[in-house]
Amino acid sequence: MEIQERAHGGVTILDLSGNLTIGRGEESLRETVSRLLATGRNQVLVNLSDVPAIDSSGIGALIKAFTSVNDAKGKLKLLKPSRLARHLLSITGLLSILETYDDEGSAVASF
Repeated sequence: MEIQERAHGGVTILDLSGNLTIGRGEESLRETVSRLLATGRNQVLVNLSDVPAIDSSGIGALIKAFTSVNDAKGKLKLLKPSRLARHLLSITGLLSILETYDDEGSAVASF
């Protein structure tokens, strides 16, 4: 999995591409969020539009990222989760916790 970072005002957008699964994918997300928080960037939008598959480790990485950002008094939100990702978030009860958006402009404005 690859992660591209870009900024929109005070929001850091992480464009993920590839599978968010056990191993490098989940590790990359955790490392990226930790690095952002260490530099004071705690408004994070995770773009999942190019993530075809997420497994339980990927869900765990999203939970860890959300918790870390929340502990840093920030917000983490999701952009364009795939149908599979939305289903996994739903059955795990995370859709009620993680804000999700289908439009980047609305997502950024929500911060």
